[in-house]
Amino acid sequence: MTRTRLLAAALTAALALTAAPLASAMTPSAAPKPPKHRHLSLTNQDNRQSLAVHKGDEITVRLSGERTPDSTWTWSVPTAADGAVLRRGAVGTAPNGDTTAVFHAQADGTTTLDSRLRCVADQPGHVCSQAVVPWQATVRVRR
Repeated sequence: MTRTRLLAAALTAALALTAAPLASAMTPSAAPKPPKHRHLSLTNQDNRQSLAVHKGDEITVRLSGERTPDSTWTWSVPTAADGAVLRRGAVGTAPNGDTTAVFHAQADGTTTLDSRLRCVADQPGHVCSQAVVPWQATVRVRR
C-alpha cells in the first residue's frame, strides 16, 4: 500500500504542476492598453509645416500677436478646413492679439489648420496696414 500511495502522491504532484501553467494560460490576460495619445503644440514658427498624427491625438495651436502703441496685430481663431478630420475644442483670444485653439484628431484624412494675422487700430485716427499674413499647417491623421 505504501508503494501505491507514493505513486498516487507523485501522480497528483505531477498533475498539479502541469495544471497550474495550463490554468494560467487559459485565464484571460489583461486587455491591451490603448495607445497613449500625444499632445502636440504648434506656434508661429510652425507656419507652413506638415505633420502626421494619430486618431485621438490633440493639437494645440498658440499664435502670438503683437501690440504696438497705436495698434494690435491680432490672429484670427484657428480653424480646420475639415472639421470631420480635426474637431476644434476650446478656443481663446487675448487683448495682445494672441489666440489659442485645441483640435482633436477624429478621423483619417488630411486637412489644414488656418489663421490670419491682421492689424487692428487701437487709437482713433490711426490707419493700419491692410496686409493679411496667413498661417497654415497641414495635418495628416491616420490610425
